Amino acid sequence: MKTEIIKITSPKDLDLAVSRGCAVLDAGGLVGFPTETVYGLAGRTDITAAMEKLEKIKQRPVNKPFTLHIGDKQQLDKYVPGLSLLDKTLLKKAWPGPMTAVFDLDQHQIEQIKQNISAEQFEALYHNDSIGIRLPDNESARQLLNAAGGPVVAPSANLTGQAPPTCADDVLEQLDGKFDLLIDDGPTRFAKTSTVVKISSEKFEILRPGVLDQDTIGRMRSVCILFVCTGNTCRSPMAEGFCKKMISEKLGCSVDDLAEKGYKVISAGVMACDGAPVTFESAQTCRKMGVDISGHKAQFLTPKLLRQADYVFAMATGHVRSAVNMLPKEDQRVRLLSKNGDIADPIGMDQEVYRQCGLRIYAEMKIRIRELMDS
Repeated sequence: MKTEIIKITSPKDLDLAVSRGCAVLDAGGLVGFPTETVYGLAGRTDITAAMEKLEKIKQRPVNKPFTLHIGDKQQLDKYVPGLSLLDKTLLKKAWPGPMTAVFDLDQHQIEQIKQNISAEQFEALYHNDSIGIRLPDNESARQLLNAAGGPVVAPSANLTGQAPPTCADDVLEQLDGKFDLLIDDGPTRFAKTSTVVKISSEKFEILRPGVLDQDTIGRMRSVCILFVCTGNTCRSPMAEGFCKKMISEKLGCSVDDLAEKGYKVISAGVMACDGAPVTFESAQTCRKMGVDISGHKAQFLTPKLLRQADYVFAMATGHVRSAVNMLPKEDQRVRLLSKNGDIADPIGMDQEVYRQCGLRIYAEMKIRIRELMDS
């Protein structure tokens, strides 16, 4: 066999590489392709001949599945349903990127998966109720994976025991003539393997060091929720307090343990006076609902606070506008807490108005927490 080579130097080359690559994959052949870390060797997991070729080249035991490669995050739910908010946030930050995720799945997840894929596909992709998945940050790789006619797995394009290749010449030196097509997109960006992270319930474990270190993964696997109002003395402190209470109840921990669990909940105001205390009426409303916000101190909304937040919920449309103006136009994190419109400011009103405001915030918060943590 002579390995065909397509070198990408223009958009036209990319189109040809993707088209030809898909044809090879769909015919049961193997395609060498670039990622941002090392070059991979791709085959369709639903084509027996392709898997036999991969296993022969890599000398991989049949009970050790290859890593599934996907081109879009939307494909993940089919293979790994029911992820926690922490893990969804990690993948949102890390993908596309140099991280391979190995998911340990419970029986409920396994049952859902078996409804979406065939028994043959399950046997090919999963081992001991776990699966490894990679979403590379390389345009040619993602286009190839998205256009392929079936699921694609890909080990590194090297002989077992040899260094993973970081350029097309490295691939050819080891495997020339052993596979069908090589897409040459130049040297890889990182010239280093992806970090392999095992994700299980509320924990993660680095199985193989790579581009991303443990501290970076830990920072990515955390959630920051920010609530925004005007002065940060009424509505957003109540929202912050209710949110902490609901998340801690779902996790079965105390509010004080949320940070250790990876959750940060804060609030700020677009016209806040730093250090101002929460209003007496807000504190009273929350206290009667089992939440203590008496120690809250107001803080002014800044671009830094917005950048560190994964989710931003505003009390009114004006707050959304103020927050969005501090962020890039494409940023979609800021939204109203209530899908039914603004939550009116109770400042200067009596205790009953505050109580009604608190009840509405609490009801809206239940909806948002359910969306974030139960979907």
